[in-house]
Amino acid sequence: MKARSHSSAVSSATPGITSAAVAGSVTTALPASSGSSTLSAVRTIAAGETFDGGMVMYDRGVSCTGQEEGGDSDAVFEIEEGGTLSNVIIGPNQMEGVHCFGSCTLNNVWWSAVCEDAFTIKEQDDGETTTITGGGAFDAEDKVLQHNGGGTLQVSGFYVENFGKLYRSCGNCDDMLARHVVMDDVYAVEGKEIAGINANYGDTATLSSITVSDVKDVCVTFEGNSNGDEPEQSGAGPDGTSCKYSTSDITQA
Repeated sequence: MKARSHSSAVSSATPGITSAAVAGSVTTALPASSGSSTLSAVRTIAAGETFDGGMVMYDRGVSCTGQEEGGDSDAVFEIEEGGTLSNVIIGPNQMEGVHCFGSCTLNNVWWSAVCEDAFTIKEQDDGETTTITGGGAFDAEDKVLQHNGGGTLQVSGFYVENFGKLYRSCGNCDDMLARHVVMDDVYAVEGKEIAGINANYGDTATLSSITVSDVKDVCVTFEGNSNGDEPEQSGAGPDGTSCKYSTSDITQA
């Protein structure tokens, strides 16, 4: 996939961004940006490439369209298989955040205001793993991390505030696969659920060192389908099979 053209102008530091606060090992405030850049097209990170944004805030210069789903061309960054994105803030003027096409690595990536989704694994083979270390997201009407491909998503040291679902395994994609999420050292404030998975397809959520404040559910299971229907909830809470954690893994802040 060829890299698409994008603007490279970087303006002065964005006002109103506070210095980072830390709760344990998780940063709980949006870091200060080193500048801002509006991309005229999605920025593609090639297979195996590493891109360090230097804490610049990137967006697309368009208004969020809420839960209206966009396409790959609407993303801010598109990471091809094995690519790495580090030290970036995704600004509010965008629709689709970051798209991953397998075995991606994200280090210290932040979303100041999530639109449709913050991050989507669009494609990934069974046995492959995408890793998110550090970073965080704010103000997601629905999903933050969307998992459409197969394999595993590992998340550690992540902060999320004012959200619907931190993680959701696609409940009604055309290709339904067993998907797995492993979360450790996550701090979540004001949300509906940490993980939503499809038990009938063999999904698992393995959780440890999760701190929550005003979060309704930690892990919710659904009956997923491949016909596009809205999946129905089938359970909630630790069950040792799909939702793999104990009450001692969850701390109320």
